[in-house]
Amino acid sequence: MFKQKKQTNYITTNSYETLNTLSKRTKNIWIVLHGIGYLSKYFLNYFDELPAVENYIIAPQAPSKYYLKNEYRHVGASWLTKENTVMETKNVLAYLDAVLAAEQLPAHCNLIVFGFSQGVSIATRWVVHRQLKCTQLVLYAGGIPNELTTTDFDFLQKTTQK
Repeated sequence: MFKQKKQTNYITTNSYETLNTLSKRTKNIWIVLHGIGYLSKYFLNYFDELPAVENYIIAPQAPSKYYLKNEYRHVGASWLTKENTVMETKNVLAYLDAVLAAEQLPAHCNLIVFGFSQGVSIATRWVVHRQLKCTQLVLYAGGIPNELTTTDFDFLQKTTQK
C-alpha cells in the first residue's frame, strides 16, 4: 500500500457577525476572535454593553464547526488544531483578510483586536503576519504561539496598547 498526501485549492465561504452600526460617529472598531467551542453569534453577547454608537464589533467565525459533548444539540467551532497547522493558519488569515476587506473600515476609528482563549493565537498570528496596525491588542486567557517572538511585534506603533 502506497499513501500520498496531496492538497488542492478551492473557494470557500464563511460567515461572520457584527454588532451595532458602523457610522461617522463610530470611534472604535473591534475585531473579536472567540475561543474554542464558541460561535461568533454568541460571543458577540459579551460586547453588547459597550456604547452602541461608539463601538462597532466584528466577530469572525472559526471555520471548523462540530457538535459539543457528542449530544448533537449545540454547535461549537475551532480555529486550528495541530493537524496541518501551517496550511490552516494560511486559510484562516486569508479569511480574516477577506472580512477586513469586506468591511472597508474607515481610517479615523481606533482598531482594537481582541483575542480570547484560542482566539489569542489567531489574533497574534494575524497581527504579526499582516503587520496589522491596531490601536489596541487585547489578549485574554490564551497563549501566544511558540513560533512568534517579542521582536515579531516591534512593528507595532509605540502608541499601540498591548
